[in-house]
Amino acid sequence: MCLQSDLVDADVDPAVIEATRSALHQQLEDAELIHQPDEAHLQTAKERSEQLNFAISSLRRQLDAQTRDVVAPRFDAIADTSPRVASLKASIDAITQLRESWARVHTINADIRSLKSERRRINKDIKEKSEQLKARQSLLGDLSTEFGRLLTSWNLPWVDTAVIDRDTFLPAVNGQPFESLQASGGGITTSVNLACSLTLLKFGLDHADVLVPSLLVIDSPRKAFGNNDSDRQRASEIYSRFRTLADAYGERLQLIIADNDPPPVTSDSFGKVEFDYDNPMVPGVSHPGPDHVSRLEETADE
Repeated sequence: MCLQSDLVDADVDPAVIEATRSALHQQLEDAELIHQPDEAHLQTAKERSEQLNFAISSLRRQLDAQTRDVVAPRFDAIADTSPRVASLKASIDAITQLRESWARVHTINADIRSLKSERRRINKDIKEKSEQLKARQSLLGDLSTEFGRLLTSWNLPWVDTAVIDRDTFLPAVNGQPFESLQASGGGITTSVNLACSLTLLKFGLDHADVLVPSLLVIDSPRKAFGNNDSDRQRASEIYSRFRTLADAYGERLQLIIADNDPPPVTSDSFGKVEFDYDNPMVPGVSHPGPDHVSRLEETADE
């Protein structure tokens, strides 16, 4: 061994060798004795393993046989159900969208109901206003008729037709609007204004829903007319109208007429206050003195 010199046969003891051989042989026999049970146990284990493998195979075949009719149809059913599930999901999405659409429809229907209610209210208001307008138009027609009757009763040579315009609610004579009549001046303007004012005064007294003052102040009604017989006759007719109103309505109205001449007609309903340089004020009203008054021209200049 390892470059050591071989033993010389003379150095080997045969007895030792024999003892060693016997010991080794004994160990081998002991090992075989130990190996035999292990070999038998291994063989038993192999046989048991084969039996178990056989049992496992049998059980697998049984399981396959048992699940073939149970699991496979389930998989087929699952496979068949999957498209239906997808279809149902699509239907749910569609229904969700429809629900949102229906919600908008309900909102629109609520708006429509509100608008219909508002329309009914407006139509009712329109009907009421139309009836009121119709009544007002009837009143305006009556007012126009009375105005035309009064103005034509004065036998004015320039009057053919006289009405109250339905658009402007102002007098119109011979088709001419009130602005043109005002521009004419003189007796035409005075007659038209006076006839319109008297008509409104009487109409307001006869119709409680027509709100016009029951006070009328007239300044110099005869100033714009001439002094011939027809003019004096016309003045007499105008004052006759004053007297008719005063006699008919009494204390319900008040007429204040400022004129240069005494009334051409008499009436117990008339009261007269005369002014001159010595008595320039209404009786009972004291003059504050010249130092406490100013002329209208001076006031206008300011």
